[in-house]
Amino acid sequence: MHKAHITVLGGRGSIPVSGPRFARYGGSTTCFALVVDGIAIAFIDAGTGLIDTATHGVRLASSVGLFLTHYHWDHTQGLSMFEELWTGACDVCVWGPDDPKSALERAISPPLFPVSIVDVPSIRFASADGPIEIGGLVITPFAIHHPQGACGYRIDGPHRSVGIVTDHEAGTDIDSGVLDAIEGVDVLIHDAQYLPEDLAAHQGWGHSTYVHAIEAAEAAGVAELLLTSHDPRRSDSAIDAMVASARKIFPDTDAARPGMEIPL
Repeated sequence: MHKAHITVLGGRGSIPVSGPRFARYGGSTTCFALVVDGIAIAFIDAGTGLIDTATHGVRLASSVGLFLTHYHWDHTQGLSMFEELWTGACDVCVWGPDDPKSALERAISPPLFPVSIVDVPSIRFASADGPIEIGGLVITPFAIHHPQGACGYRIDGPHRSVGIVTDHEAGTDIDSGVLDAIEGVDVLIHDAQYLPEDLAAHQGWGHSTYVHAIEAAEAAGVAELLLTSHDPRRSDSAIDAMVASARKIFPDTDAARPGMEIPL
């Protein structure tokens, strides 16, 4: 039986940040490594956390899958500086909603970037439109609510399951499909970019609060909740306070931080 886990490489939303105020929860944007038998075989999203694999002791397979939730910069920016792709040391198959090739070509090509990503021999593209088996893990996409569209992923491992809902604005008809997709997972990694008092000023921005994350976890029968997509202005102490508030409602709550491992 394989031994598998998820390593958090980045949990920051919108833009990367740095400085002592962000030391524990990190400044790198969204990226999660899927590690099987000590080797990273896939990633969820390619934020700036993607370039931190060595920092967190993540060893790469010679061929990896990259599952993108959507194509906003904070979820793709790390791919432009992922050295193993550009040197050919690692083949990458990119899955994502709709047409990942066209989306990434627009973002990573001249004049916005010196070379076009579609010209790299070691990359290929596929639409994430059904369950995908890779390295003994089953990765299933599902729709979430975010500007220009996005998807979450359910990962079923040899022992446990995890739902990843990175950028999702609760309160639409899509919610029922999200709950169906994450029903019964052991761990839910859920967007909590805003505090409840922030929400009125951010309607339509495509993000949730920790209260929305708790409601989803409770409705889906989830055991553990991990908050992510941390607002770039939210310091370590502010995230600690948010987690403390969340634990009053849902005790088994934590916040994503680089280096954290979630067993699969």
